[in-house]
Amino acid sequence: MKLGLVSLAALNKANTDAASASYCTSFEQSSGIKGECVLNTDAVLSINKAIRKYGVTARGEIVATIAWMLYESGNWKYNINHFPGTIGQGTRTMMSWSYVSKYAQQVHADAYNKAVGSATADVSAADNQTKTAVIDLVLNNDDSFAAGFWYLTTQAPTYHNSASNLRDGNMGDFQAYVEQGIHTPWNADRQAIWEQVNAAIVF
Repeated sequence: MKLGLVSLAALNKANTDAASASYCTSFEQSSGIKGECVLNTDAVLSINKAIRKYGVTARGEIVATIAWMLYESGNWKYNINHFPGTIGQGTRTMMSWSYVSKYAQQVHADAYNKAVGSATADVSAADNQTKTAVIDLVLNNDDSFAAGFWYLTTQAPTYHNSASNLRDGNMGDFQAYVEQGIHTPWNADRQAIWEQVNAAIVF
C-alpha cells in the first residue's frame, strides 16, 4: 500500500500554534523551558520519516498517532515530562520509563547498554541518572516523533493494520486506542485534538 505522507499545510491546520515562526521563541521566553519546542516545519519531516520507517499506511493510524503526540507534548512544546517532572518519561508521546527503555534499547542498542550498564537486567530499578542517560538517546526529533509509531506497531500491534481498529475517521476507535491500547484516560481535550487532526490530514 502506498504510504500516506503528511504535508506541512495539513500539519499547520492540525496544529495552528506551531505554524507560527515565533511560537517556540515566545514559549521559551514565557516558560523558561529551552530546547524542547519545535515548529511544524521540523515536526513534519520527522513524522514522515517515522511513517516510512514503521510502514504505517492507514490514515486512521496516522491521525491517531499525531493526535496522541499533540496532546501529550502540548502542541510540540514538551519533549520530557515537566508536570510533575517524572524522570525518564518523555518523547512526543510522553511514554513512561518502561516504554522509553524498551524503545531506546531497540533503536540504539549499543548506546543503551552502555547507559544502563549493570541495571540492564532490571530497568525498573534504574536510578534517575540512568533514566536521563537513556531517554536522552531518543529525544532527537526523528526518534521522539517516531516513538508513537514504534509503540503502535510493536507494543499495540492489534491496532495496526486492523479492519476493526483505528479505522479512518472513527473517533470511537481512537478513544478505544487511548483507553485500551495506550492505557490512559480519555477526555474532551483528546477528542478535540483528534477532531482537528482528522479534519486536517488528507491524503
